[in-house]
Amino acid sequence: MSEERVRSFIAVAVPPASAERLRVAHERLREAEPGIKWVNPDGFHITLKFLGGVEPDRLQALWSDVSEALDGVAGFTMHFQGIGAFPNPNRARVVWAGVTDGAAELTEIAKRIEQVSSEHGFEMETRPFAAHMTLGRAREAASSPALAAAMREMASVELGQVSVDRVLLMKSELTRQGAMYHELEHKLLQ
Repeated sequence: MSEERVRSFIAVAVPPASAERLRVAHERLREAEPGIKWVNPDGFHITLKFLGGVEPDRLQALWSDVSEALDGVAGFTMHFQGIGAFPNPNRARVVWAGVTDGAAELTEIAKRIEQVSSEHGFEMETRPFAAHMTLGRAREAASSPALAAAMREMASVELGQVSVDRVLLMKSELTRQGAMYHELEHKLLQ
């Protein structure tokens, strides 16, 4: 009998207590375009590596090596500023909050995780890492004038800061109410 795979990812959390400005911006965007699948603000995070469905033993071996690869990485402060979209605000598939200070640190951590993951047989990401927090996703590119206008208004708005002191291994369960996230493991940063 095979073990059940765990839908998982590696991330940095954005605690609700640090996310008030992000919540306000998120609500403004939701009002502008309710048709997008918006992230639950209680689960705000920055994905460093999406792993997909992974056998528990393989996941544990990967996490052990990721933890080792992050030895010596110092904690840092991350600043959120600006709202944007991939590929662009006029055809939004992913609506995001940008990261300014802390982006270089996130990129370095993501690079280490990507290297270890590839050594464990996970597919390498083809796009370069872009430090951002996903706020919402559309199945098809949303060409919503109201959403594009809201994003233009918030293109450079200050959205707060978060102290990053750990990297998380997360489990993602898909439910009718949206994705539910559960911490499986964490690595404290120094």
